[in-house]
Amino acid sequence: MRILLVEDDPMTVEFFEAALEADGHQLAIERDGPAGETRALAEEFDLILLDVWLPERSGIAVCRALRNAGIQTPIIAVSASVLAEEVAQTREAGFTDFVAKPVSPAALRAAVRFSRPDEQR
Repeated sequence: MRILLVEDDPMTVEFFEAALEADGHQLAIERDGPAGETRALAEEFDLILLDVWLPERSGIAVCRALRNAGIQTPIIAVSASVLAEEVAQTREAGFTDFVAKPVSPAALRAAVRFSRPDEQR
């Protein structure tokens, strides 16, 4: 699976790389909202993992822009903020799912696996 990870925290990037590349996924990495949006519009991905709180442009704004541009790729929100109203904002913005940080390798793998249309929860 080809995955775009848009995340500014270096330790989180390393963790996601180790967990997902070990499963054979190819990761493309961007570190801020505008770069992530540009990459998602320019290339085809099977999944986008998008931090909600990014430099320069929030993940919520990026997700809305991608959905408005017709991108149908599953987009998973990644955030340490799990307040109900903030999780609801991700759904309203068009995110497919939400993963809370810190995330275990098993939970991350499950979110990726279940993001595929052919997988059942």
